[in-house]
Amino acid sequence: MIVIIVKGRPVSVNSSSRNKARWKAAVAAEAKKVCATPLGNNNLSITITFFYNNPPDFDTDNISKPICDALKGIAYSDDSQLMERHARRRDLNGSFHIKGVEPSVAVAIAEGEEFVSIKIEIIGAGVAVI
Repeated sequence: MIVIIVKGRPVSVNSSSRNKARWKAAVAAEAKKVCATPLGNNNLSITITFFYNNPPDFDTDNISKPICDALKGIAYSDDSQLMERHARRRDLNGSFHIKGVEPSVAVAIAEGEEFVSIKIEIIGAGVAVI
């Protein structure tokens, strides 16, 4: 499992090319800190969670495409490896049960600034995803 924390507000797939390029560069830079090599030819699941202070004005699913594109060649060889993609958002002003949470996510929540948590997992061979 890989967990990547990217501080700041993500951009939508509908954002300007300049904003998408800047966001993709930020995602790639953080991914390079935790990914030594791409996850080969495995089938993968990705969960993207945007922790916000102010409700976003974009659809949650629209933030996943730029993130997935930015991770190509870093976290995985190609985004065609993604068998599952989950995108969600959580209000930082809410309550959290943090049992079992990755330490990097707990630290980011405690800091209180908007961020995106990206979790990538290998889907076990021979296991049907329904």
